[in-house]
Amino acid sequence: MKVGSITASVLSLGAVGNAGAQESGSDGGDGRFREAIATGSAYVSGVLFRVVSPPLEDAPIADPPSVLQNYSVRVIQHFNTNEEEYLFVPEGTAIEEGEQYVFDDRFSSPIEDELAAEDLVRVEYRPLTEEELPLELETEETFEIFDDGGGEAAVRPDNFFPGAPFEIVSGPQGWVPNDIAQSGLFTDYNSVHAEYFGTNRRFLFFPQEGASTEEGNLYVMRNEAEIFDPVGNLVAAEFDPIDEETVTIDDDSLR
Repeated sequence: MKVGSITASVLSLGAVGNAGAQESGSDGGDGRFREAIATGSAYVSGVLFRVVSPPLEDAPIADPPSVLQNYSVRVIQHFNTNEEEYLFVPEGTAIEEGEQYVFDDRFSSPIEDELAAEDLVRVEYRPLTEEELPLELETEETFEIFDDGGGEAAVRPDNFFPGAPFEIVSGPQGWVPNDIAQSGLFTDYNSVHAEYFGTNRRFLFFPQEGASTEEGNLYVMRNEAEIFDPVGNLVAAEFDPIDEETVTIDDDSLR
């Protein structure tokens, strides 16, 4: 067996779901929800994230819409996948680099053209209070990887996060997208639904038909991969099963 790790804050978040009754829009340090604007890919319902940058000098948009005129931008990092995205907060908001936050499970689809054109959404988020952090932060969660099982697979580049545990949440679908089928490279692959551990991020995963996948089990992709671009726009990777008894973080408590 091999050993991997989830480098993240180990949290017990039973109180996260109870904060919805609190007043929205506060910029105080009392755990209330705050309003912000996020890129569409940054918002994942109920997901934990860490602010990993100070205010940036320039918004990562070529022609910022007027709605962002009095907003500053931070880089945020999602739990487990370490995916980096952008969050726009009103100027003067008390949001700290290195601190943990959680997205509300509600967001407003934009009706303003300038928002929709830039793939922006209005969201709510809140800091995690001390009462919700009974365990030490910056804990490295280790898990063991089985040598046998898994196999080869393909995945979209935007969904490739090596070293991040994910769960297979469906059986084989008996189908692959047209671009994969027509590429000639992945004719013996199938499609399953997968979800990164501790997130609500679901994605299509394309294991080779000879690979071993079990619905409900955890797996992890290796760092070594090959990008097939433009043919299929895919990453070819190998993946291994995880010994779930060695994972002590409760997936449900992180949502």
